[in-house]
Amino acid sequence: MASDKNDGNGDDEIWLYDPSKAAAILFAILYGITTLFHIIQMFLMRKWYCWALIMGGIWETVGYALRILSVENPHSDGYYSPMLTLIILAPAWIAAFDYMTLGRLINTFLPSKSALGLPARRITLIFVLFDIFSFVVQGSGSGFLSSSSGNSFQIGSYILISGLALQVAAFAFFTITAIRFDIKYKREFGLDGRERYVALLYCLYVSCLCILIRSLFRIAEFAEHYPGTLSKHEVYFYVLEAVPMLPTLVIFNFWHPGTVLVGEGSSFREEKRNNTVAAADDADI
Repeated sequence: MASDKNDGNGDDEIWLYDPSKAAAILFAILYGITTLFHIIQMFLMRKWYCWALIMGGIWETVGYALRILSVENPHSDGYYSPMLTLIILAPAWIAAFDYMTLGRLINTFLPSKSALGLPARRITLIFVLFDIFSFVVQGSGSGFLSSSSGNSFQIGSYILISGLALQVAAFAFFTITAIRFDIKYKREFGLDGRERYVALLYCLYVSCLCILIRSLFRIAEFAEHYPGTLSKHEVYFYVLEAVPMLPTLVIFNFWHPGTVLVGEGSSFREEKRNNTVAAADDADI
């Protein structure tokens, strides 16, 4: 990885260090490969809600592709600003996918189709709305960061930290809900049949843990007096941002929801259609 600059950003270059083009190429390729597989898997398994995970992968891939271009054009903000925005916001798409998957797990494997006293569909809705709000807040903050300086930049940092804090809070609620789902299943059925979903559940835990690590890194980075240690050394970006986010996509290539979420309850849309048909039949009677 390229050496860091000792003089900060003394000239008109955007970068606070000498960024590594090779590292950016590597991660653009890795994110591109796993995203391509997810697109294929979505069509093969017909799990259309996986588009959220694919969007996260696309944003990561394009973000690192723009990073390559920004490294080649260190005096231009035209590549740097959208790169920053895409990489900062991509995890929100992946988090939304995690939330939707948990809702479908609850709907598929629990006869009550609920956890924490809430229906699975409502749990999914709550999480996704929370994620959208976090997405909007983070997007507003990244807009300030990529186009402002001085006091405006500091305001952007505070806004972005708020959005990331909301995401961390959602992960805490998510973890409690996922644990409650597992406990409730074992209480009703013991360990019988648990092997059908446990690998996917653990993947959700790993995914959210990785996003949590990355979110805490970003909170620490933007909480520092700019430019701080985390923002002036590229190694922190790759170790705490690029590397943790990659497993959030790759693990679902190997343990895809389409192999677990099958049959009745695995699709809210299909369930709604069946309920509508049943209601129509009752009306005919």
